[in-house]
Amino acid sequence: MALRPPARAATAAACTLIAAGGLTACHDATRAAARTPTPSGNARNRRPSGKPPKAHTPAPATMTLAPAGPLPPVISNVPVHGRLVFITIDDGWEKDPSFVGLIRREHIPLTLFLTNAAVRDDYGYFRGLQRTGALIEDHTMTHPEMRKLSYEKQRAEICGPAGIYAREYGARPTLFRAPYGATDTDTLRAARDCRMKAVIFWREVVTGGRIAYQKPGRLHPGDILLVHFKPNMTADFKRMLHTIGKQGFRPAALKKHLPARYFRR
Repeated sequence: MALRPPARAATAAACTLIAAGGLTACHDATRAAARTPTPSGNARNRRPSGKPPKAHTPAPATMTLAPAGPLPPVISNVPVHGRLVFITIDDGWEKDPSFVGLIRREHIPLTLFLTNAAVRDDYGYFRGLQRTGALIEDHTMTHPEMRKLSYEKQRAEICGPAGIYAREYGARPTLFRAPYGATDTDTLRAARDCRMKAVIFWREVVTGGRIAYQKPGRLHPGDILLVHFKPNMTADFKRMLHTIGKQGFRPAALKKHLPARYFRR
């Protein structure tokens, strides 16, 4: 999926907005929802022309709701010991076969937030990444701006792929990321009711292999990086890995550093 390359200043401003929201780790989600920011438009991953998503109504089995309870926490940074960062990849429009080989050879831990409209033409591609250890998580059915939807439509957008991925990948997602990062209280309610245990944001945006930093100049322990499946994926990913390594960091697996309760289905 094409992503308009963000200007460094614009992306940095977007990251600053995220920081201003206080999303440093597992915050009280009720308070966080009132001030959850939307990343700058330049950081938005835009759906390419010629690939409009088809309308899809999830089967009733995918709409099984969790009992009401606390809203899920919003996470953009993970407390860690050591120089570790976390790589997340969104959407799934581009499917570069050589990328799977790179991840397998280098043993890079990934968390994939997949949009069903982007991946439904080839669920098998992402099984290849899942076999390398990648987590398959939820990024809605059609990639809408969630705050423009009713609670019921937001719930359908989240519950739908959760049920599909449970069938396709053998495990129901427990983590959710909203398209463009746009969330409100209804988004968090819908995520909870679709049995999501946490809503994942990010600290850095990676475009063309280049990292745009929230705090200028460098990574910080526990940062979550946002990448997208795009053309030139393998070459760009290698460039990003080189930068991560040059700063003395290494990618780590979210599942090993977040509380186990976030992965209980």
